[in-house]
Amino acid sequence: MAVSQYLRPESLIDAVKNHFTPDVVRKASSLVGESESSTRGALNASVPTVLSGLVNMVSSRDGAKSLSGLIHDGGYGAVAENVFSLFSGGSATGNMLGAGQQLIGKIFGGNSSAVADTVAKSTGVSSGSAAKLLSLSAPLVLGVLEKTSHGVDSSSLANTLLNGKAEIAAAAPAGLSKILSTERTVVTEPVVSNPVRVDHYAEPTYVAREPERKGGLGWLPWLIIGLAILGLLLWLRGRSAAPRTAATAVTTTANEPAATVNLPDGRSISVARGSLNYDLAAFLADQSAGPLPKTFVFDNLNFNSATTQLEPQSATTVNNLAEVLKAYPNARVELAGHTDNTGTPEANQTLSLDRANAVKAMLVGQGVNGDQITTNGYGDTRPVASNDTPEGRERNRRTELIVLSK
Repeated sequence: MAVSQYLRPESLIDAVKNHFTPDVVRKASSLVGESESSTRGALNASVPTVLSGLVNMVSSRDGAKSLSGLIHDGGYGAVAENVFSLFSGGSATGNMLGAGQQLIGKIFGGNSSAVADTVAKSTGVSSGSAAKLLSLSAPLVLGVLEKTSHGVDSSSLANTLLNGKAEIAAAAPAGLSKILSTERTVVTEPVVSNPVRVDHYAEPTYVAREPERKGGLGWLPWLIIGLAILGLLLWLRGRSAAPRTAATAVTTTANEPAATVNLPDGRSISVARGSLNYDLAAFLADQSAGPLPKTFVFDNLNFNSATTQLEPQSATTVNNLAEVLKAYPNARVELAGHTDNTGTPEANQTLSLDRANAVKAMLVGQGVNGDQITTNGYGDTRPVASNDTPEGRERNRRTELIVLSK
């Protein structure tokens, strides 16, 4: 099957880059708080970076079909038709940023943070800015692919990308190929510490064994197992009913009813009573409430393991927080990231800061003034529980919002 000339790697890269007009770059620069020249460099670097990830994807079994599904089922063609709104900072930006983060997670897996760092180092922007620009560039790349790959089957598309692997790699930031090759090596190890894509993982083969026939009290082991399972279920039920607490945290109950919070700018949000956004809005509304600084712990802000990619269900928390902060433009807050003690202190500090920066980037993308927010990463230096238990480590992996002034 003939392949469109626009699917040739060099033409494809240019086709995406041509969308980065001066007006688009200016909007993107304002969105991430970087200079226009650095922003343009990061956008241009994002294109071959995303394409390199797609080349890596189609190199795996069933990867071509996965990519074809992402392109043709995602509806990203509309993005290529209105790139300006992608970086405008409005609701379209916020929605596409969340979709882009999920795309980056699917394309790069557990290496998303390292990929963003590579783009940042090569272009002079912060890791948070690079992660945001990557997340917004990914839908655009797929949108251009959608518009230029009509009539091209998944196999031809994969072959085109694979044949252009050298050209794409040459245009990508230095060091990216090493990161991508690392992912494939990690998947082949018998013990995997980070989540991997399903299409990379082969289920082990199990051989059914004939159960041994026993006489006498052969039923006794099954009775013991049944009682053990019952005891475990009762323990888990009691454990889930107990509220989780953390030092200086505002505790919440998952089953709390939703409440409508009216904000001073005329907007309103629907949040659970006792949630971070509910208590934060009340605190900011009451000028007598104090003292400052006041620390709140996010109750529903979860990241994929070892990455700065938020889980999809956490987007609502960030969206509501953006509305609260926009309603109180005089408020100044700090986003503080924390980890458990798994990994090196240096890596933990970097990850915690990158996660705080990623949340800030999402808030700025929703229209919050970036000057309202500072970020910090404390790594594993400020635990609120023992790292000797899974429960303690879970509590130590947290993001805090600290109100500095109202």
